[in-house]
Amino acid sequence: MKKVTFYAFSLILAFVFTTSAWGASTASAAAKKEYLVISKNVLYFGQLKNGKPHGKGTMTWYQTKTYSGDWVDGKRTGNGKYVNKYKTDFKNDNKEYVLTYDGQWKNDLKVGSGSYFTKVIDHNGKVESHKIQYGTFANDRFVAGYSVAHSLADQPYSFNYKDSKLNLQLFGTNVGMRKVWKDGKFDTIQYTKGAVKKNYSAALNSSPSASIVKKNKAVLKSLQGMQAEINPYLDKLERLSKQVPLT
Repeated sequence: MKKVTFYAFSLILAFVFTTSAWGASTASAAAKKEYLVISKNVLYFGQLKNGKPHGKGTMTWYQTKTYSGDWVDGKRTGNGKYVNKYKTDFKNDNKEYVLTYDGQWKNDLKVGSGSYFTKVIDHNGKVESHKIQYGTFANDRFVAGYSVAHSLADQPYSFNYKDSKLNLQLFGTNVGMRKVWKDGKFDTIQYTKGAVKKNYSAALNSSPSASIVKKNKAVLKSLQGMQAEINPYLDKLERLSKQVPLT
């Protein structure tokens, strides 16, 4: 009886290990990656189906553009990261541009949630501007969400939030933005929500027209009264500003 039991147990183990091996083999086949030379300057390495990129893979164009992520029937569809690096060769504008999009795709277009960075570097290697757009994309364009631009301009930071109802534009510092709003220290505020429009500019406070100065300060006071509504946008914009250093 013990021999029979041991023999049956051995058969069960053999079946388990064989099944596991088949599973590993199937998984390995599914994850198999291959090289695909599309043209002289376009190379793909990843999973294929019917001779086209399908699954996970990376494509390189002219050694300046790369996309790594999901593919469906030869097109970028799913989640992936695209990087495009190029230089201008104009007489007085010798700069390097680095464009990076990380997010959702459909049929080779940016569609869905993602983040898009634009970095401009001068001929000395100094970053002169850095921008992030974070939110929703449609038909390859940014349509809703947060934008932060950081540059060497007189106003180093500009901020924007937009959706189908609200458009908020700010110029000023990226430090303690809740307090800056409370103290009325932003250089420019543009708020549009439906038919409501409020525009404030610190520069108008020194205008020779007393009526303009008075109206400008009244707008600021009204905006300050909207602190609770604006705080979530300020918090997100401040966090995003840390992702666009000039380094």
